[in-house]
Amino acid sequence: MLVRLTVKNFALIRDAEIQFKPGFTALTGETGSGKSLLVEALLFLSGSRAKPDIVSDDARVAVVEAEFTHPTLGVVILRREHSISGRSRAFHNDSPTTNKRLAETAAALLDITSQRAFSHLLAPARHLDFLDVYAGLSEERKNLAHCETEYRSLKRGIDELEKRVREFERNREWIEFQLQQIEEVCPSSDEAESLAGEIRRLEHAEEIHQISRRIDELLVDGPHALDAGLMEAMELFARIAEIDPALEDLTGELEGARTTIREIARRVSERCGGGNFDPERLEELRERQHQLTGLVRKFGGSLAALLENREHLLRRLEEGKEEKNQLKRMLEKRDELIGVWSKLAERVDGIRRRKARRLEEQIVGSLNRLGVEDAVFEARFALRPDPDGIYLREGRKWKLDALGTATAEFYLSTNPGHRPKPLAQVASGGELSRLLLALKEAVPPVDDEATVILDEIDVGVSGRIARMVGRKLRDLSANRQMIAITHLPQIAGLASHHLRVTKRTTGGRMETEIDELTGEERLREIALLLSSGEPTEAAFRQARNLMTNLEDDRL
Repeated sequence: MLVRLTVKNFALIRDAEIQFKPGFTALTGETGSGKSLLVEALLFLSGSRAKPDIVSDDARVAVVEAEFTHPTLGVVILRREHSISGRSRAFHNDSPTTNKRLAETAAALLDITSQRAFSHLLAPARHLDFLDVYAGLSEERKNLAHCETEYRSLKRGIDELEKRVREFERNREWIEFQLQQIEEVCPSSDEAESLAGEIRRLEHAEEIHQISRRIDELLVDGPHALDAGLMEAMELFARIAEIDPALEDLTGELEGARTTIREIARRVSERCGGGNFDPERLEELRERQHQLTGLVRKFGGSLAALLENREHLLRRLEEGKEEKNQLKRMLEKRDELIGVWSKLAERVDGIRRRKARRLEEQIVGSLNRLGVEDAVFEARFALRPDPDGIYLREGRKWKLDALGTATAEFYLSTNPGHRPKPLAQVASGGELSRLLLALKEAVPPVDDEATVILDEIDVGVSGRIARMVGRKLRDLSANRQMIAITHLPQIAGLASHHLRVTKRTTGGRMETEIDELTGEERLREIALLLSSGEPTEAAFRQARNLMTNLEDDRL
């Protein structure tokens, strides 16, 4: 809802602040007083191109600011400034914003209908919204939007997986070739060290054998072996112990030393005593070492790096296989989603087409009652060709999105014998306003509905029809904020609130002022609209009747 409009240095409006209320507000004033300047100011706030003479004389900056309340956006304050240098600045809740974003926000808050203004009716993209609210398809629209969101998420995942699978397939042979090279050698983590040790032993087999023989002689088998000396020492200690028992335990220690020496001799003999040199085994080991060294050099520079590389290649193979399986599952899920989505869209399309026929009848009836006789109103549907579309019908691809499969556009003819055309091509400002009233009457109100501003609503109507237009405005304003610029007393007399626009000379310059009228002031304004000059008593009586006999369409 529009709560406040502040306009400063905007053409003839020097400084005006208007408080708006819920319901139906009428703006009246003499021709040329500047009523349409308020529409121009709101259009400027909504992002339209600023006119060269928008800034008042003797001023440097024109400012238009509006405050709104919205069920989901909360309090919204939009402001736009335009300097004499031609520069414009936009603000949303006192924070700078772009003109495009300002226009997007304003479009959600204002629906301005006039010959000069952009109306929601002139945007074919909005026509489906009108129709779906009329048809009660809000849940279906949410489900369609959910399908599109889920599809886009799936498509992103599929695109990424397909990219990775393609990359894997390109590299698969190379990965398998590298693994084959590694597996043919089949290295183990400690193989390099054990190979080097065995090669060293084989290369020095004779030397090791000779050394081990000498060690054996020194320890156990030689004429002066330690084992024989320890044996003799043990016998001597046994004799001493008979004389001096305190030395008896030394015999045991000598026995332990002798056992240790004999064990050392045995292990050396087992390990080195054979002396068998095997040149074939040595060559085999050297070949294995050469293979391992070449593999290490090729895959990382160390055995640990080689083994890590092997694990990485194995993981990549497994990941590639799993990615292919995952891609298959996601493609199946996508196809299933497209099937559900397509059926939902087809069902919604059928409901729309049936409801559209009823809406057409209602709109034509309302337009006739509002003075637009011989009107033909149609809602036309069309599938949207798309070479990349996912919806298949009649052997062709069509677009499928959050709206469904088909778009809808309203067509209108107001003259007998003329075929209906898109609204922007046929409807005048007055006809467009009355068409909007007819649609608003047919379509249930929504919580976040924009404030409707109607300019030229009374063009081409008078008397009973004007009264009917006024009643429509009053009735519709029970659930919407409606603001109409009018010069007809039959319309203004039915308003809940009344604003008068006047032009006055202040300080030698012409300025436009806006005043709220109540009580006798408002009665006089209605009487003035009924009169060609100073209102008579008869004009006052008729004005009073217009304001009080709300149900009488004959006034």
